Amino acid sequence: MNPLFLTVPLLSLQAPPAPLPEVAARDLPPAPRGPLVSELRDAGGGEGPMGQARRGARSGPSMPALQLPAGSVRVTDKIQDISGWRAYAIQVPGGGTVRAHVVEGRKAWFRVLGVNAWGQEEAGLLQNRIQTGEPEATYKNPTSETRTIYFIVDTLDPDMVGEAFTLEVTRG
Repeated sequence: MNPLFLTVPLLSLQAPPAPLPEVAARDLPPAPRGPLVSELRDAGGGEGPMGQARRGARSGPSMPALQLPAGSVRVTDKIQDISGWRAYAIQVPGGGTVRAHVVEGRKAWFRVLGVNAWGQEEAGLLQNRIQTGEPEATYKNPTSETRTIYFIVDTLDPDMVGEAFTLEVTRG
C-alpha cells in the first residue's frame, strides 16, 4: 500500500489552529517610550490643507506607542487622529521572530512598518523593504539579547480618522 495514501486522511484530521486572543487597543498600556519619528516618506500625505495638517501632526521627536503583551495576539484598534498612524512596542527575545499583519479593515489602505527606537531599520528588519502586497512587517532578532521593536500601522490616505483595523501579531 502507498504510504502517501495513508497520510492524506491524517492531515485532514488535524485540528485547526486555536484562535489568537483578542485585545482592544484601549486596554493596552502605553509603552515607556515610542520610536523617534522616522524619515520615511508619508505615502498618504497630500499638498492641500489636509496634507499640511497631517505633516504637522507627524512632526515631533517621537510618537506614542502601546505596549503589546507577551505571546501572539489580535489587536482591534482604530486610527486615532489626523497623523494617520499608530505605534506598538514589542519585546523580542534573542533569536525570536515576530510578524505584524493588518488582517481586517480596509487592508489596501494600510501599511505596516517595522523600526527600532530610533525610527530606523536595522538588521532583522531589512527584509521589509521588499513589498509583499500585504500590510505586514516582520522582525527576526539576530542577537542573543532581547530587543524592543516598534510596528507602526500607517494609513495611505489622509482622511482615515476613526478607521477600524485588526492587527495580528504572531511570534515564532
